[in-house]
Amino acid sequence: MQVYEIRLLKDDRYSARFIMERMYLNDHAAIRAASQLAKGLPFEVWRGLECVYGLASDRPAIQQAISAPVTRE
Repeated sequence: MQVYEIRLLKDDRYSARFIMERMYLNDHAAIRAASQLAKGLPFEVWRGLECVYGLASDRPAIQQAISAPVTRE
């Protein structure tokens, strides 16, 4: 199991309206769960610093670094 961060995006498709962190078996399971949670809203799924699904995978590398997941303590 790995930790994933699901980001439901605002209309600007860059800022998050909701962020949650959960454990899933693999990328596919995390993406499927995020899709059900999003109910048609744009979303991203992150595994650590890697965007495994969503708009961030289309952004330049510098933009991905800026929007990397926030570490929680």
